[in-house]
Amino acid sequence: MAIQHLKDKSPSFLAALLVLTLAPLYFISYQYRLVHPYGGSGTSKDDDAFSSTDFVRDWLSTHVVAPFNPSALATHCNLTEWHPNLVFNLENANGGIGNVRGNTLDFLFFAIEAGASIILPGRATRSEEDISNVWAARGTFDSFFDEEWFLHTMAQAFPQMAIYKLERHHKMLAPLPGNYLPRSRRSDTDPSNTKQAYLEHLDHWLKENPNFQPENLTLVNLERTLWDIDTRSLPLGFRRNFGQILRINPTIRRLAGIVVLNLAITFRHNINPASAIPRKAFYGAHLRTEADAKGAGWLNDGYSNFSAQTDAYIAQALKHNLRTIYVASGNSTDLELFRVKAASHRPPLNVTSKFDLLPPNEAAALRELSWDQQALVDYEVLQRCSVFGGIVKSSFSYNIAITRDQRLEDEGRVIDPWGVMHREEGVAFDDGVSRVLGRDAWHEQRIPRGMWP
Repeated sequence: MAIQHLKDKSPSFLAALLVLTLAPLYFISYQYRLVHPYGGSGTSKDDDAFSSTDFVRDWLSTHVVAPFNPSALATHCNLTEWHPNLVFNLENANGGIGNVRGNTLDFLFFAIEAGASIILPGRATRSEEDISNVWAARGTFDSFFDEEWFLHTMAQAFPQMAIYKLERHHKMLAPLPGNYLPRSRRSDTDPSNTKQAYLEHLDHWLKENPNFQPENLTLVNLERTLWDIDTRSLPLGFRRNFGQILRINPTIRRLAGIVVLNLAITFRHNINPASAIPRKAFYGAHLRTEADAKGAGWLNDGYSNFSAQTDAYIAQALKHNLRTIYVASGNSTDLELFRVKAASHRPPLNVTSKFDLLPPNEAAALRELSWDQQALVDYEVLQRCSVFGGIVKSSFSYNIAITRDQRLEDEGRVIDPWGVMHREEGVAFDDGVSRVLGRDAWHEQRIPRGMWP
């Protein structure tokens, strides 16, 4: 009788009945997949291994600013007059990822505008005994960055540029005496800082050098610059994509993926590894209280000392209803103090870090890396946290905030992150997903237009 009764109903009624029947099943299935996105009940070791592999794979294939569009760079490349005999070398990039990334991108931009080829850029490395000594030795490009990706994307975007490796070509390339400091391209601070003015400045420097012979292969050592291009004066596509030619070494990124996987497991968070900035998962804090920051006077600022940083990070985590705080810090003592402080809060919060979340074999591999390379794991994790907090004098913090803000721009969310300076005291940047504490005139003047996302 019931079946015959249904047969007598109209097709639209039956369709509506089907939707109402299936919708709860779909919702339940969807919610289950949020909790168990990779594999079944988790009772099988094979299932767990499969899920972990998939999580890390998907995490590695996801980037905050994506997709990469080389055509936006190639268009700019076509405006350049190329000089195959001119080769630039970045002489003295130094510091952590924030500064080295800025040094390298500025260098590449100056080379592109000059139509020069380049030596694959290296960097000075920090002393492990004294982290304030950033000139201890030399490091290769791939000690920080993904060399395969870089060479691939540069060939796509700038095919006219030859890229030499110093270890292969050192005998054929003897640099001109002295280092060349490029004329600034910060047209926002001085309208005369044009491309033409820079090229004339370079041409004059070359001609004044008695060893310069235009017909010969000429190597020029460039002094490092930092945020010395007005990136906002460039086409939007160029500014957005240029910074993406530098990606972190994939071996180090893999450690970051494992950290996030184990954070999700340990604190039972539903983190989709294919989500660039997952919502309502965990707070990311850059606790910048290491010896070099203290020695430089950074912690004398009432908005940037240990208490101010940790109070602000806890407040922001609670504001966004995030009970897990992932902390990046090279100061193990302050990290433990922060852990105790957060745990004693009401309600208590969980503080964790990369060494807490890596299995023994991966933790051992991390300890084999230098201090700055270990920080790259934090750099990758913090780019992908739900909400981020850092301090104004740290280029590490600002690189993360600026890159995440580009993601918001890509998604069409137009927010003025600098407006917070007029609304709140002691905050330099806030776009809703990243917040930078403190005030500093030099960084605030240089970074908004000079840093590449």
